[in-house]
Amino acid sequence: MKATTEPSTIDLALSQRSLPSAFLARAAASPTSVALRAFGSERYLTLGDWSSEAQAVAGGLSALGVRRGDRVALLLGTVMEFHIADMGALLLGAIPFSFYVTSPVSQLLEIAENAQPRVLITEAALVDKARALVAEYPSIEHLVVIEDDAATGGEHSLAALKALCPADFDATACADAADPDDICTLVYTSGTTGPPKGVQFRHRAMLACLDSIRQRFATSERDRALCYLPMAHVAERIFGHYAAFVYGYEVSSVPDLAQLGAALNAVRPTRFFGVPRIYEKLLAAVHRAIEESPQRDELRRALLSRIDHVRAEQAGEPLADAATDERDREILRPFAALIGLDRAHFVAVAGAPSSLDVLVEATALGIPINEFYGSSEVIIVTCSPPDQIKLGTAGTPLAGVRLRLGDDSEVLIAGPTVTPGYFRDPNRTAELLEPDGWFHTGDIGRIDDDGYVRIVDRKKALIINSFGKNMSPANIEQAVKGSQPLISQVLAFGDRRPYNVALIVLDRDGLAALIHHLGQQPRSFAEMSQRPEVVQAVADAVELGNQRLSRVEQIKRFRVLDHDWAPGSNELTPTSKLRRRDIETKYAAELDALYAEGAS
Repeated sequence: MKATTEPSTIDLALSQRSLPSAFLARAAASPTSVALRAFGSERYLTLGDWSSEAQAVAGGLSALGVRRGDRVALLLGTVMEFHIADMGALLLGAIPFSFYVTSPVSQLLEIAENAQPRVLITEAALVDKARALVAEYPSIEHLVVIEDDAATGGEHSLAALKALCPADFDATACADAADPDDICTLVYTSGTTGPPKGVQFRHRAMLACLDSIRQRFATSERDRALCYLPMAHVAERIFGHYAAFVYGYEVSSVPDLAQLGAALNAVRPTRFFGVPRIYEKLLAAVHRAIEESPQRDELRRALLSRIDHVRAEQAGEPLADAATDERDREILRPFAALIGLDRAHFVAVAGAPSSLDVLVEATALGIPINEFYGSSEVIIVTCSPPDQIKLGTAGTPLAGVRLRLGDDSEVLIAGPTVTPGYFRDPNRTAELLEPDGWFHTGDIGRIDDDGYVRIVDRKKALIINSFGKNMSPANIEQAVKGSQPLISQVLAFGDRRPYNVALIVLDRDGLAALIHHLGQQPRSFAEMSQRPEVVQAVADAVELGNQRLSRVEQIKRFRVLDHDWAPGSNELTPTSKLRRRDIETKYAAELDALYAEGAS
């Protein structure tokens, strides 16, 4: 569907040469439209308010000596002030970029040494980490703390920064000076394959991405979205920041991920984006509600019936009785409202491989999730047409995207959204970006007869066992996880080994639900995770997963860990991708023990 309910205002923004020009044009056209809300408070900003505050920040940065092309670092959670600070830097012509707030100071230092920011903007909750970074990297000339009472010594509050804005500062002239090929931001990779790389993005790339999405999906100023993922993630920058003013819809900032459920129910977003783990957690809430309902058996039957219907529909097979299916839909309809997605017409997932079981189950509940494909280097390049979603695929290329498979089936991308390279890193740029603009994604893909792309695995993540068999660890891991709520993470391992083993991490909510179902007393996570009944439930899930895999792919032994892995830890990136190399090193003894058990 290509229709857009407000073509004139969206076209006005998309016709501009740069993001700051698009922002100013949108704010001038709709100054009283609510643009930003801070969830959990009564605070909000109209587009006109946002513009005034961002212009004051731009003038304040100018007064500090920041010039076009200088970098401004943001160490901020998902708070409303992020939008003000980032846009202020953009209006001036500086290059704002975000740190992951969970990163250790040592990794922040690596990024700072590459980006060489002159200003760092942070908040009170993160000020100690910001000060530690400034102590390690004194080339940061100014530290801004957004709260009035948190800045000390030579630091500035956000209000004090805005007060520095000269009376004659001309934000429009600064925005007009921006060229479409200027760099608008740096997005640092999460460091799964070495030190973080600073991905450069041009203004024209971000606008092209938003235009291509607009061509595929209906967009309205009446839409509502949540901004809750880290702004260091390119997809959240697109959907939770730039789209707020280009599309003109309302974005509510959710500063604490633990508030996401409450925010979904309060805001009832019409557009929602998440990484796979978010949907797994939402479906876990549905499973808990079903198990605790007096109508449990009827709800289970309806869900299984709808799952069978979705699978048959996707396979092009004959469908069950339409009247029965409609009754099942009505029975299950309250669950979309339970998780706050009953009004969402745009539901997308990206950032990591998605479980087909999760996608099928969500669709069965009336929440068809559209899987997007992209990366830090190419933004978003494929998704399904909304009325032709093919589950288990990443859809078809968006407008302007060129996609082909290399001789080894690696996905190659060219088009307006591809990065011009890594900031101050020509060697690693040359490794992945060809002179003619084709970017090597490192992903192994397939393209079906209808042009839909299926991502098989990461090129360097393939398991090659001691018999020379190539396997996809992501495929194995998804088969074991399925859509059940007990397992949070699976690491499949078997490179240069005779068979595959796995480390399994339990989901805290799923574990608590199982303990409740078993009628046992809750204890510590470590104690509950090792109870025989829990380990047996995991074994049942592994066995069910193995039935979906070829014999050589199957998990022969596993270890249930007595702790979980948090986003931004040594095991997971901030967006919950596995840091395979780090995990395999850290848990080498546990992995070796699994093979030793098999040999005994």
